[in-house]
Amino acid sequence: MDRLAELEEDPAARDTVAEVWRASGVNAVQVTLGAMEMAIEDWDAVVRDAARWYRRARTGDMMICTTAADLESAWAQGRIGLVLGLQDSSCLGTDLNRLDTLYNLGVTVVQLTYNSRNLVGDGCTERNPGGISRFGARLIEHMNRLRMVVDVSHCGPQTTLDAIELSQQPIAFTHALCRSLSDHARAKSDEAIRLLAETGGYMGIVAVPFFLRRDGEAGIDDMMRHLAHAAEIMGIDRVGIATDWGGWNTDVPPELQQAILEEFRRMGFRPEDGVQMNAYLGEFVNWEDWYHITRGLVWLGLSDDEIRGVLGRNWLNYYRRIRGA
Repeated sequence: MDRLAELEEDPAARDTVAEVWRASGVNAVQVTLGAMEMAIEDWDAVVRDAARWYRRARTGDMMICTTAADLESAWAQGRIGLVLGLQDSSCLGTDLNRLDTLYNLGVTVVQLTYNSRNLVGDGCTERNPGGISRFGARLIEHMNRLRMVVDVSHCGPQTTLDAIELSQQPIAFTHALCRSLSDHARAKSDEAIRLLAETGGYMGIVAVPFFLRRDGEAGIDDMMRHLAHAAEIMGIDRVGIATDWGGWNTDVPPELQQAILEEFRRMGFRPEDGVQMNAYLGEFVNWEDWYHITRGLVWLGLSDDEIRGVLGRNWLNYYRRIRGA
């Protein structure tokens, strides 16, 4: 029996999963289509993954959400809100009609590039990174018409700046960090963060230890420093929690971790990027430990209202401005 069938047919299995969600306190998440097969650039894998998530949602405890109102409705019903997204536009090829297909499937967030170059622009680990192509400009224009979130978290420096300039709607760094605190390829410069702020964008801070500190020994306090730095530039109401980590917990078999690590290298991570499994952000080891992030926000000295914003309301407000509901 596959895991989806198990969740559909076995109430005990659903209860086990639900308990992890309850313990984490997380009630909405963005999922990356194609990630189930580690093939985010492959059209067929992306479509198959969309079908998997719709099947998963039919078990009743989750809900596909395309607006802020949907996310609020899912919360009110006690269900986990799922926002469908891409982390690479390569699956579109040169056919923008595919973007309409994905939109009709409920996809509302599209990252322009992963780490490497594609037809749209350059990723953050490309050897000589350039900016947005003509095709990329057309893609952004089309995304704006559909009111989709333009995400540049993995994009190279010039591609990031070009996207901010070209988009008629505020874009997002949904899962990034600050270059002034950690000179990592996935980090964003103060210039980019400032321009994002000036255009009304949003920035989520990652919980990836070997991004936040080059020695890989980051703790919750390091994540909070990146968040505080972004907030100093953007305002506390424009930043949030991205995580982008926490899935490599103690339950993941070593052989699977090794396979994932090899796929990451294929997808453009270099040895100097420090990617490793079994890397934990201090006390944040499993998803049930998510509350340590909330404790970090208290340590940062934020008010209760600001903490509520960082934990989700800021994203809801941004998503509502983009999606219109």
